[in-house]
Amino acid sequence: MPLERGDGYYLGPLCINYGMVAIGFVAPVLLTGLMADFLAFKVALIIALIGAFTLPLALYRTTWSLWLMTYYICLPDELHANHPEDSDDLSFEEEKRS
Repeated sequence: MPLERGDGYYLGPLCINYGMVAIGFVAPVLLTGLMADFLAFKVALIIALIGAFTLPLALYRTTWSLWLMTYYICLPDELHANHPEDSDDLSFEEEKRS
């Protein structure tokens, strides 16, 4: 089964970004607000909301780098440096690539 870049190719960074923010920041802050006594839940909710809107912007380039790294690890032949010398194919459309 060949792995091919399809219409959802650009959703990869979005999924990584969402996972990093939701699981790595918002959930721990909200759980800390619920479980710990040193942080009130309202304060934790405000911190989580601010982080939910600012962290995706701050992590934009990082998530694209992680997505491209993951993509090219899984499909190393897609990397331009790994194409044969006689190939000049840099198309993003699957139908145009051989």
